[in-house]
Amino acid sequence: MARRKRQTRVKDKWTMKKWFTLIAPEYFGMSVIGYTPADDEKKVVDRTVEITLAELTNDYSNQNPYKKLVFKVFRVAGENAYTKFHRYEMTRDYLNSLTRRRTSKIEDIVDVKTADGYVLRVKSVAFTVKRCQSSQKRSIRRVMNEIVKANADRNGFVQFLQESILGKIPAEIYRNAKKIYPLRRVEIRKIEVIKEPKQIVEEKALSKASEKVKAEA
Repeated sequence: MARRKRQTRVKDKWTMKKWFTLIAPEYFGMSVIGYTPADDEKKVVDRTVEITLAELTNDYSNQNPYKKLVFKVFRVAGENAYTKFHRYEMTRDYLNSLTRRRTSKIEDIVDVKTADGYVLRVKSVAFTVKRCQSSQKRSIRRVMNEIVKANADRNGFVQFLQESILGKIPAEIYRNAKKIYPLRRVEIRKIEVIKEPKQIVEEKALSKASEKVKAEA
């Protein structure tokens, strides 16, 4: 009897929930990227969803299946849950496949501020054809750092993100760094949002306050 009551309670909890449709940001086409259940829309806010670039764009060429995007819900309207960019990274399996014996792996981590005020942590990686010297590693790392910073300085958040993910910035690093030592591959392996512009934060606060007023009315 107790077991039947327990099963009934679990069933009741699920019947109380409804499914919310997760929507990608406008700069990713506002496509449907998943569904999530909840009995209260407030519980959906701040949930994250992970999707590969291949799934998002329906393009399975090149490295797209190995590029992962993580979006976070910031607003719910009806049954739609709208997301914003949270994190980008390449899969560990893909990065491991690029590692070779008797070669060098050079990594750089830098915090940058885009032209429109987003603070991002960008992690890039380069793989050489053969093992290089420490002085050459330092020079290549300096090139990686400077190019990532320069692109952030002159580009807005969306453009910087797109050029990092689609390979324009890694290609620029490759062209310049290979003059120091022959390279096999350059990738932006991870991007995280550290801080959003003050205006964006204020707009979200006002939106939440407005929704609260409507709910209380």
